[in-house]
Amino acid sequence: MQRLYLETWEAFIRWHAVGSSGEPVIYLPGLSMSSVSSFLPVAAHNLMIGKTGIMLDYIGSGASDHSDSFSFSLKAHAETVAFVLDELGYTSCHFVGHSFGGSVAIQLALTRPDLVKSLLIAEGNLLPGGGPGSRSIAANSKVEFVNKVFPKMLNRIREDSLIKKSGSDVLASSWSIADVGGIYENAISLVTLPKRFEKDFLLLDIPRCFMFSEENFPAEDTAGTADIPNVKRLESFGVLVEILPKSGHEMMISNPEDFTKILSDFLNTI
Repeated sequence: MQRLYLETWEAFIRWHAVGSSGEPVIYLPGLSMSSVSSFLPVAAHNLMIGKTGIMLDYIGSGASDHSDSFSFSLKAHAETVAFVLDELGYTSCHFVGHSFGGSVAIQLALTRPDLVKSLLIAEGNLLPGGGPGSRSIAANSKVEFVNKVFPKMLNRIREDSLIKKSGSDVLASSWSIADVGGIYENAISLVTLPKRFEKDFLLLDIPRCFMFSEENFPAEDTAGTADIPNVKRLESFGVLVEILPKSGHEMMISNPEDFTKILSDFLNTI
């Protein structure tokens, strides 16, 4: 595990690396999730040999420190990622962002295009309003969520992890150590995405892939909702659209084999 002290927020940000040569692939996990728990089977897969995988934990999540002064905005998260890549001397990195991580990766591409060579967005938020999870969190006040809603929510997730697949267990593990106020603020940042966020993503002049889970792929063309963007609109702007079989929103946790295959095939086209 590697670390970098961010003086502005008096906190260490930490990451795990797989491989030490080849183009860097930066893995950004979902809302306040641990990157290793989310992405290790992908980053360490045989298909990713020849790449340097960086599994980064956000401030307030995973192995990174909590910080009382961190804002948890997308711009702040993107800034911390940029600090890490500048420290490592990386430019033109490939980014794999799941859910919240997809939005952070897009934000970084908009503010530091020199750092981003390609984007694979796995059900990342493009439109304001948030997905079901972030909307349910943001429906509360911060005080209510931290003190009343979250403890009950975490207990339900732990109970689910006893009877369901690994996605609930990874979520329970990640959120047990995450900054609870940060979980709330991260959700708020998705619900309040700028109105032109999707358009800015579509206008990026880099290779982009948007991956849907089989469970969440829209059955027919729609105008797009907060958590399900319009497929034809994505494709009309040159975004490659892929469907991950045998998966729900947890995606790379439930089906790392096919997730890695789609990622590898995408990178091989660049």
